[in-house]
Amino acid sequence: MQDSPAELIQVLSNYDLGELIHHDRDRRGTVNVSYVIETVREGQRRKFFLRKYKRGVRRDEILFEHSLVEHVARQGACPVARLHPTRRGQTFVHGPESEGDAEGAFYAVFDFLPGQDRYTWVGPRLSDAELHSAGKLLARFHSAASTLRPRGKRAEPKIRDLLKIIGSQWEEGRAKPKGTAFDDFLTRNFSLVRRAITTTSAALSRPTARGFPEVFIHCDYHPGNLKFEGPEITGLVDFDWSKIDMRAFDVGLALWYFCVSWEGRSDGRLRLSDARVFLMAYQQALFSQPALAPLSAAEIRGLPHMLMAGNIYVLYWTLRDYFGKDVDPEEYLVYLRHGVAFTRWFASRANRGRLKRMLESIPRSGASASLRRMRGAAAPKRALPRG
Repeated sequence: MQDSPAELIQVLSNYDLGELIHHDRDRRGTVNVSYVIETVREGQRRKFFLRKYKRGVRRDEILFEHSLVEHVARQGACPVARLHPTRRGQTFVHGPESEGDAEGAFYAVFDFLPGQDRYTWVGPRLSDAELHSAGKLLARFHSAASTLRPRGKRAEPKIRDLLKIIGSQWEEGRAKPKGTAFDDFLTRNFSLVRRAITTTSAALSRPTARGFPEVFIHCDYHPGNLKFEGPEITGLVDFDWSKIDMRAFDVGLALWYFCVSWEGRSDGRLRLSDARVFLMAYQQALFSQPALAPLSAAEIRGLPHMLMAGNIYVLYWTLRDYFGKDVDPEEYLVYLRHGVAFTRWFASRANRGRLKRMLESIPRSGASASLRRMRGAAAPKRALPRG
């Protein structure tokens, strides 16, 4: 979709939302194409968020995502944007591209949520209060979504099966180089990541991990998909990667996004104190929710492997985009270096030991004494960062 109002007007003709008077392309997304639009109807101006889904997405995946969004919005526990129905009562529009694509494209219109887009997924450094809010919200999302029977189906395999696919595609990655610094760095660190994929795949295939609870997971829960007012979260967005999978994987992936440093020599280092704040908030929120139990002792012990699975998941996206699209090699080299840096940090026995000791301090499902301590704990008080 180009920055032309013609296609936007055509999409909006399916809705009763008024006349388009302004539109701005949202440049933050890397998968779909989205706009902040403004309309006027009966003299009233309103803002919405219009999304054009990526090429190749299936109708069943749209139905799955939208049933999840509608269900969570109805629960009222999470600040999720409401979907606007078309005149025919559908949650999306399916029509031909302006350039004559026979497959057509899917579009949807959401409420525009208030708050600041304070972070992206690259280089976030949240305050304790923001981390506490983020951990609590992920728990509330998991709990709210746990009672849904969805329409449609997400095409992507669960992480346990996906790791086998990732292993094969990692092997194939070196066979189609573009002759850039990205390829050179990939070659130098190929074996390190391959070992991590093999080890993580084996860990997630063990009987204990196979017994981990599966729920609706966000699968893209990072600071760039949250909107803030002060330390509070006013918006949770981007559910198109959501699926049913181990909730411990969603927690591990979130910890990777929120708590792994991107800064200089610290690149790839897990900030253990940040991870503890996030996890304590997650557990605390679920101790008071009847629909879903907090993380169990086994899930907490398995979080190191879930962290690495999250790292591999993002490396997989990096590799697919680099080899499958016309992207900036220098930009994607930053992502590749970051994932490799975490892999190196995790490979250290001393670092894994520190991570294990931190996790041992996290209260878990069934720990009554820990529950009492958490209920009496004060909320984080560290000041918000300026700017």
